Amino acid sequence: MADIKEIEANPYWQNHGQRLGEGEPPEVIMEVPPTVLQIYGTAHGGAIAGLMDSAIAVAVNYELPPDKGAATIELKLNYLRPVKGGTLRAQGQVISRGKMIVVGEGRIWDGDGELAAIGTATFRVFERKK
Repeated sequence: MADIKEIEANPYWQNHGQRLGEGEPPEVIMEVPPTVLQIYGTAHGGAIAGLMDSAIAVAVNYELPPDKGAATIELKLNYLRPVKGGTLRAQGQVISRGKMIVVGEGRIWDGDGELAAIGTATFRVFERKK
C-alpha cells in the first residue's frame, strides 16, 4: 500500500481544505471555502471535480505498493445537485486494476448527506522516484 498520508500533506490538499477521513480506503473530507464559490453562491464545478479526483486517487493509491504512484489521465463527473458550502464527504473505490491502468469511481455527499456528484476516473500507474 502506498503512503496515502503523504497525499494529505500535499499543498493542493491544504489549499483546498481537503483531509483524510475514516474508512478503507479513507474518505476525503472538504470544507468548502468561500474562495471556490462562483457568482451564484454555489461551489464551482472545478472544486467538486478536484474533490472527486482526490477521493478516487486515494482509493487507487491505497491499493498500490509504496514504489508505485498513479496520475489521473481521464475524469468524468455528473453533478447531481448544487453545493452551497459546508462539509463535503467523498469516497472512491477501484473498479478495475491492470498492471498500468486503474479505473475507479467515486461519490460526493453534501453536508445534508445528499448525493451531490458521481464520477469515474482512469489513472496511469508509474514508478515513484526516490
